[in-house]
Amino acid sequence: MSSPFAALFASRSRWFDLGVFAAGLLLVAWATLSVVGNGTGMNGIELLAIPLVVVIAKFPMVLDHGDGGIEVGFDSSILMFLLCTLEADEAIVIWSLGVLITQITTDKRPLYKLFNVGVGILGGGVSAAVLQAVRGGEIVTPRGLAAVALAAAAYFAVDLVLSAVSVAIESHTRLTDQLFQRGTLIAIACFVPFDSLGYLGAVLVLDSEPWTVVLLAVPLATLLVATRAVTRGSENARRLSVLFDAAMRAQTLSDTRQVQDALLDDARRLLRIKQVEVRPTPPGAHEIGAQLNDGQRDLWIVAPGRHRARSTTSADQQALEAMVAVSSDAFARLRLTDDMTHLARHDLLTNLPNRGLLLDRVEHALQMSRRRGTRIALLFVDLDGFKPVNDRFGHAAGDAVLIDVAQRLTSCVRQSDTVARLGGDEFALLLEDVRPQEVSSACERILAALSRGAHVAGHQLSLSASIGVAFGDSSETAESMLRNADLAMYEAKSRGKNQYVEYERAIGRSRLQRLELVESLRASVGAGELTLVYQPVVRASTGRITGVEALARWRSNGVDVPPDVFIRVAEETGLVVALGDVVLDHAARDASAIHEAKIERAVERMNGCGLILEITERDGIGNDTASLNAMKTLSARGVPFAIDDFGVGFSSIGYLQDMPVQIIKADMSFSESIDRDERSCALLCSITMMGQALGLDVVVEGIERSSQLDHLKDHVHAPYAQGYLMHRPMPLEQLLDVLRENRLMTEAYDATDEAGATRSA
Repeated sequence: MSSPFAALFASRSRWFDLGVFAAGLLLVAWATLSVVGNGTGMNGIELLAIPLVVVIAKFPMVLDHGDGGIEVGFDSSILMFLLCTLEADEAIVIWSLGVLITQITTDKRPLYKLFNVGVGILGGGVSAAVLQAVRGGEIVTPRGLAAVALAAAAYFAVDLVLSAVSVAIESHTRLTDQLFQRGTLIAIACFVPFDSLGYLGAVLVLDSEPWTVVLLAVPLATLLVATRAVTRGSENARRLSVLFDAAMRAQTLSDTRQVQDALLDDARRLLRIKQVEVRPTPPGAHEIGAQLNDGQRDLWIVAPGRHRARSTTSADQQALEAMVAVSSDAFARLRLTDDMTHLARHDLLTNLPNRGLLLDRVEHALQMSRRRGTRIALLFVDLDGFKPVNDRFGHAAGDAVLIDVAQRLTSCVRQSDTVARLGGDEFALLLEDVRPQEVSSACERILAALSRGAHVAGHQLSLSASIGVAFGDSSETAESMLRNADLAMYEAKSRGKNQYVEYERAIGRSRLQRLELVESLRASVGAGELTLVYQPVVRASTGRITGVEALARWRSNGVDVPPDVFIRVAEETGLVVALGDVVLDHAARDASAIHEAKIERAVERMNGCGLILEITERDGIGNDTASLNAMKTLSARGVPFAIDDFGVGFSSIGYLQDMPVQIIKADMSFSESIDRDERSCALLCSITMMGQALGLDVVVEGIERSSQLDHLKDHVHAPYAQGYLMHRPMPLEQLLDVLRENRLMTEAYDATDEAGATRSA
């Protein structure tokens, strides 16, 4: 509704409320003048009616439509008593004093107080008129009882109609919605019998000893308590429903602002108070509030502190705290999601973008450069001779150097450029909208920045880097640009290091060697000449070997080829499928001495040994429907899957719940610093908790120091571990010996543990 119409309705509501008050004021003025003119006096019993009106008015029945509430009070039973024992003008004066004191002692808005005073006085006047017209001469007669019932009904009608009109005008709702609510009939059924107690009190005063009216205290108190219980019980049930709905909705929201808006809306529905706000300051006087944190700052949700028939200030405070607890869970979930997303896209040590995020940005930069006709460049930076730093001074010193290098690289380029860490001592820089001269200048700045060396453990070490440069064109992809920059970097190393080289097609020597490597690998795969070694996976708490990982090894022309080299070649050339067949064939042969390998038949030929297939996040299975369906088919046949190098990519975070995965293997980059860096330990804990929450087994890779294993058991609580500290990869014959020794060791440990438990018992 537009503001002019809203102002018009507000004005109408205000004038209506003031008009009701003015009418009541005129009526009480007439009654007062009449009492003064008649010169009558009032005894003590009638004056005691005033505090009774105030007390009973604190226990109304609430007819609540949501947009506004109508309170139906049972204090009119005192009005019936007064009308039956006093003259009409005297009864109206005493009744008006009680109504006035009742409203003064409430914390409602001033306009509401004036309106309620007017309604109470007008209702009393109408009741007096009906009673005088119907009762006849005597009150203690059936006719007198009927007159009281009609007077009570008249009071209820005046109270309900005037209140409904006021609420309808203020809330812009239909009058019928306010008049005919779910509790209206119940209120009518309770109201007239309740008011008959006033008539009964008048009968006792008129025909018996006045003190006998005290006997009505028990039923009166019982009815008031029952009314309050019904009102509060209905309100508590409604609030529980609102909290449940809010909790359900909070789990579907994906943005902090959405959660905050939902919190505000749900809090207003919970309290049925529109004046609720979220602000950075705590509640002040006559306010209630609860503190929350949205992950970035502390906030308060604040509402007016009011005592109402349906609730108390303390109950409203508890309701706000419950609502904040619901929202806090949603904020915590979003923070965890943000942390995991950031972790998946950034390097843990330097907080730079990782390979996955870099490739995304390179792909986007290529698209933009084609539209705009600009050029982009990708720099592959590899530190020269960095390994001795770790060997001589330890990983902590090496990490400090890498952090320093990351800062220097960032300072050498523009803020709009991207600096990423690919792993180890390898970095990449994406320069967008640049000219070749600007790229050369950036490379010179990088070499100069690194030439200052580094201070490590009181020693001044020299630093240098080899830089490969690749420019993007219409035929390039992000992967090909990174590959070209990598080739150019190796060319820079071959030329003496500490320099930069731009990729050219003439740098074909490395590519030719790579082609030869591909052909040699193809021949070896075809002949089944690869070998397997096995690295055990152990239970972190006991050291018991629970499984082994099969690792492929290959010798080409008598030289061991690093696994990451030939596996990457196999992936890029499509040999990875045939390579997988050979690996499964060897694994099946080692397990059951049966030949001819295929995945579907390997399980049947393992003689009870469990077969688990590993994939890595970079495989992008989650985006490939055909691959995902194949995985589900194999899983249904009893072949579970494990995600290797978990956490360094991104795809598995989003698709983990949809993939038939049983095991996640946390990448060794997370365990590398858990005994030295609390943040590393916390992040590994998050991965472990997430995996266990999804019902997955978690294996932590890269355990090479006793302190890492201690932190894994004491803080991370991941069930399984793998690394050189426990076992290195080994041939099958050595593995069998290790398994036998491990079985004997763990059996002895179990026996000792059981004996100790028996002695303790």
